Amino acid sequence: MGAALSGSRVLEREGMELPDSLWAASASAAPATPPLLADAVADVAIIGAGFTGLCAAIQLAEAGISCVVVDAAEPGWGASGRNNGQVIAGLKQDPEIIEKVFAGDMGQRLVAFGGDAPSKVWALIKRYGIDCSANRKGWIQPAYTRGGIAAVQRRHAAWTQRGVKAHLLGEGALQSKLGTGKYTLGWYDPRGGSIQPMDYARGLARVGLALGVRIHAQCHARKLQRRNGQWHVSVGEHLLKTHHVIVATGAYADDLVPGLRKSFVPVRTAQIASEPLNAEQLKHILPGGQVCSDTRQLLTSFRLSPDGRLVMGGAGATSGPSHQAIVPYLQRAGNELFGHLGPLRWAYQWSGCFAVTTDHLPHVHEPEPGLHISVGCNGRGIAVSTSLGLCLAERVMGASALELPVPVTSIEGVAFHRFHRLGVKLATTCKRWQDRLQ
Repeated sequence: MGAALSGSRVLEREGMELPDSLWAASASAAPATPPLLADAVADVAIIGAGFTGLCAAIQLAEAGISCVVVDAAEPGWGASGRNNGQVIAGLKQDPEIIEKVFAGDMGQRLVAFGGDAPSKVWALIKRYGIDCSANRKGWIQPAYTRGGIAAVQRRHAAWTQRGVKAHLLGEGALQSKLGTGKYTLGWYDPRGGSIQPMDYARGLARVGLALGVRIHAQCHARKLQRRNGQWHVSVGEHLLKTHHVIVATGAYADDLVPGLRKSFVPVRTAQIASEPLNAEQLKHILPGGQVCSDTRQLLTSFRLSPDGRLVMGGAGATSGPSHQAIVPYLQRAGNELFGHLGPLRWAYQWSGCFAVTTDHLPHVHEPEPGLHISVGCNGRGIAVSTSLGLCLAERVMGASALELPVPVTSIEGVAFHRFHRLGVKLATTCKRWQDRLQ
């Protein structure tokens, strides 16, 4: 999950307040980002103050390029501040699939883009001293089904062939590292880890502000027009004039860019957090500090928060406005994995939307000169959205489209998009049965 918000459609449904999440409750205070109160001029306008938009702004500001970032809510309001906080390498598609879809150099660069994405997060955190409880202890993916065992073996082989010091974990090693005996095989990826995602978003905003980026919250970008080689962005009652526009709204896109909202499916997934674990639970559950997400069709992810809570995500999805129907699946998964260590008392539940593309790969679009768009982290939001922001900044600074590690493509609508809620419901049901049958 790496989205930010531009329009009013989701705000009207969910409200402008932050969700009652663990991350919102425990994050440092938000920096001052007052609304835009007058017309403005900048080299680049960025719509969406999530990881993508903020990282692009930082990269551009470092190069002396003036930026204005506008968000209809506030930095980190969308998926950037609502995800599980796991920093995972790779894209949703496995390397060999990507290299079949994009033959030659393009496929290799796209695989490398996903594989190197966590390093961009760690580098930004270190360079600017962002206080977001960064934890680089690695990521574990255990197999949940028979099919998952083959996937684990395949992914381990694919990444070790590409120089990653990954290794397989048997049943005993998994039990000691995870605290549960539900899995028999997994693989460990040292590139991964975790952050407090709201602190990361707010930290990026502070860095941007210190570099001279103007960030304005509660600003709805209502209209984009290109006039005489310049972009005019209508923001509330004011006009923002700029040479380039970056649209980084992710799953929360509205109709600002024609066709963008219908080029992906917005999927809502939930997170839950327990009360602080007791000493015995902490002794066994992820004692080495790794993070984990398994191979279920509806994957279940789990990690410890900085204050010792179990935070679980996934286990279901919806395209509706509420997460109430999927929270019980998460609670059940938590109890199945760790109930033997004592009762888990759940203190928080929240959700957010991420964008799923038809090919499960990130998309970059340039429908008009000077208009740059990225969408589709497909559940790998923190690392991928950070890297996408840096890529879009490079493009604005003069890199050719052919130099980007993500191909620039046209905006294509998802077939039968009007029925996407029913489609997500059916897909979720089918995937849940697939896991049970295996």
